[in-house]
Amino acid sequence: MTIQITLSDAPFYIIGIALVVGAVWFLIRRKNTKPSNANKAVPVNVTKLISTSFHAARSKYGTLNQSWIAASFSIGGRLPHSLLTASVQRDGELDPVLRCMEDEQALLALKETDDNQFGFHYQKMLSELWVGSLYETLRLLIERKLAPSNDKFKRLAHEFRLLRIPLEKHELAGDDRLTEPLVMQRLPAKGDNSDYYTYPKGRDPTRAHIMPSGISARGSVMWQVIDLHTSTSIWLERRHLADRFLSLWQSTTQSSQS
Repeated sequence: MTIQITLSDAPFYIIGIALVVGAVWFLIRRKNTKPSNANKAVPVNVTKLISTSFHAARSKYGTLNQSWIAASFSIGGRLPHSLLTASVQRDGELDPVLRCMEDEQALLALKETDDNQFGFHYQKMLSELWVGSLYETLRLLIERKLAPSNDKFKRLAHEFRLLRIPLEKHELAGDDRLTEPLVMQRLPAKGDNSDYYTYPKGRDPTRAHIMPSGISARGSVMWQVIDLHTSTSIWLERRHLADRFLSLWQSTTQSSQS
């Protein structure tokens, strides 16, 4: 069978072919651009990311992790049939994570970059949680009369108290000893009258104190605490507090073994 196409029919024939080709091209393109599992956004597994971070920190600071485990048994052994050992180990697991964050923060400071704006926010949040938890262990040992009777322990517990009370109670530690209002200066200073405020004496329910804080050369969080007993102020670095805590229990363990 022969189909003859006259010149008058040619335009309609060409249009028909074009429509068929266009339809086939559209179907092929639609098939190729159909969403696939590979192109779908993969939901973030937050639990897995957190677990991986703790594992990586533990691997990097393996010796430190062992020191915390040894300290946890030394401390927990003072309160048998309790979960005190596990509590200290939890604080010990957070310490290497914070040290990794501190190492990374120190590198960022050297590069003078701000690639992770919220990184320090989370580092400071975890540091404050670590301080509060470890303070409770020290307070428990003192109240139960289970604490080592040496000046190093007493000084460390005192500094944790100076730090924890402004962090969690938003007031100066030992403010009941104030005999008159205390003139305070806000930091960083703005250079005007708003730099100064008065911390009231007595139990004024609206009294409040915000500790100045910063970052050490090691990338660790630092806080400026006020000791009303000695009328002095000092800077405390989280990493240094952790080192002193571990050193205290290492010396205690060695003394008990000798």
